[in-house]
Amino acid sequence: MNAALATDADAESWLELVREVEPLFGLMPGFEEILVRKIGQRAAFCVRSDLIGDSRVLGGILIGGTPMHGWIRSLAVRSSGRGRGVGCCLLAKAIEHFPPPTTVSLDTFREENSEGRPAPATISTNGLPTWPASLGRRSASTAIHIA
Repeated sequence: MNAALATDADAESWLELVREVEPLFGLMPGFEEILVRKIGQRAAFCVRSDLIGDSRVLGGILIGGTPMHGWIRSLAVRSSGRGRGVGCCLLAKAIEHFPPPTTVSLDTFREENSEGRPAPATISTNGLPTWPASLGRRSASTAIHIA
């Protein structure tokens, strides 16, 4: 499995992924414009299906920020790609992108969210801490310190 820079050819499939995860994240107005901009900035990575004749985006990640404090702006995995290491692969690619020393922040789901439960598990599997969100929030914050 390989996370690679996304290209314009990935946009349509990525937007299908966005529609699939919208019930988890909520509406994402303007996402298409953000995706196109991030692809142009070389700040969008994706894992594509490895099945012959199927190049759909299984998962994608958008990154941003500054050299001292990076952000993972969006990390989503298609339901058919969950539990196969897609999220881990994307997370590793994003961390690779930020030179040490830096801090990389992201928001993820609370463990109480059954549909989003794989996200905190992926982060923990990679040895990264998650901090519980305050009551009533849909997400939890995570900071990754790269030394």
